[in-house]
Formats: sequence, structure tokens, C-alpha cells
Amino acid sequence: MSLFLQVLLFLLIGYLFCMLFMYLRQESFLFFPSTTAHDGHGYQNVIDYRLEQETATLRGWLVNPALVQEKLLIYYGGNAEDIFLNIDEFRDIKAASLFVPYRGYGPSDGVPGETEIFSDSLAVMDDVVRRYSPKEIFLVGRSLGSGVACYTAAQKEVQGVILITPYDSIENIARTSFPWLPVSLLLKHRFSSVDFLKQIGCPLLILYGGRDKVVLPERTVNLIDHIAGEKEIVFIERADHGTIDMFPEYWTAILSFINSREIEVE
Repeated sequence: MSLFLQVLLFLLIGYLFCMLFMYLRQESFLFFPSTTAHDGHGYQNVIDYRLEQETATLRGWLVNPALVQEKLLIYYGGNAEDIFLNIDEFRDIKAASLFVPYRGYGPSDGVPGETEIFSDSLAVMDDVVRRYSPKEIFLVGRSLGSGVACYTAAQKEVQGVILITPYDSIENIARTSFPWLPVSLLLKHRFSSVDFLKQIGCPLLILYGGRDKVVLPERTVNLIDHIAGEKEIVFIERADHGTIDMFPEYWTAILSFINSREIEVE
């Protein structure tokens, strides 16, 4: 065998090894679970939430439970986010807010995956409707959670969806990060938000930043371009992926969005 063919074979074996490695370890690139359970948190107006699933027990927190029959926000976090840390901000909203970490995150047991997270989101929705019968439900999805919010809104009736630093699909993000890999063949967890948009019948609020290096602005713009229904866009040029909630425009837009629906409902 010529030296050229030997080198070519060596490179091919190395490439195939990289493909196998990326396929087997892709969950470690996508999910970064926080393991803090926040037992005995001591918050007032916050009660523990628990839902038994067949392969996992979901545990979380319901903020402002006295308001849950009027208005409920359900929050889906990012892939490395400890969503418990949002409670301080959401306690001041005149609404109940539900934070349920994905399976494998925080106090929820099990192993995270797209199919499992989507199934859990529907189970939680059914459970809170059965328990509390909220008049209004808004879904709030940040980063990875924006895909969960889109999926859930495509399956369930809600009053509005808030997408924070959202993407069109994890597949498109992966293609940008690993252009040398056949991503479409390897990816098991696609979180393809664009595929769910046509089934969403409620208004959407999209917030994203001009300096986002995790979800590039063009990925959000492509998602926006596929929204046929009512949408409100808030672009914060100075914001990046982790700081967008530090700008005054962020909370102004969210509060206006969830409160403006009251007029339509009445």
C-alpha cells in the first residue's frame, strides 16, 4: 500500500472514530444538569411541586400559588440553567410561576433527552390544568427551553409563549459548530422549533441579543421568519446569551405581554 493510501486510511479511521465519539457523547455536549436540589429553601409563597412519571419523578416549585387559578407561567430553562435561581425575580410578578427542572436536573431524577423532556412537559401541563384550572397559561422558554415551549404550545392551548434567546433547531446550531460532521445523521436530539410553529395558535414574544455567541442571532432570525401568526420581537443589541435579562427592555416586554392578554380574555 502506498504512503498516500496509508495516510488516507489513517485519516478515514480517525474521522470515523470522531463520528462515533460525537454520536455516543452528544448528550454531554447538550445537557449540563445542575444537581442542586435546593431542599429546605425557606421561601414564603413557594410550595414544592411533584409529579410521578413512569421512569422519573419530577420535582419543582410553584411560586405565588394563591394566584395559580388566575394566571400561570410555566418556565423551561437552558441546558445548564439552575431554574430555581429565577424565583426571586418571578415572586414579584402578579401571577403564579411553575419551575420544574428537566429530568436529571436538580431534584428531578431520571436521564434527560428530547423525547423524555417533551413528554414530561405535556404531563406537567395536563397535571396543572387538572389540579388548578388556570384561566391563563403562558409558557416561558429560555435557550434550550425555547424548543420545549414551542413543542408544548403546539400540543396544548395557551394564551401566549415567550421565547428568550431561541433557536430554529439544535441541528442548525450543531451544523455551525461542527461543519465537518454529518450532523443530520448523528443527532438524536433535534429540538426543531421551526417544525412546531405552524401548530401554535397563540401570540409569541421573542427576545434575543445582538452579542449572543451561543445562539447566533441568525438562528433566531430564521425562527422568526417562520412565524406566520402574531408575534412581537424585542432585539437588544448590547445583550449576549447570559445577560439579556439584565436589560430593562427584557422585563418591560415580558410584563406587557402577559398583562395585555387580560383585555382579550375579558
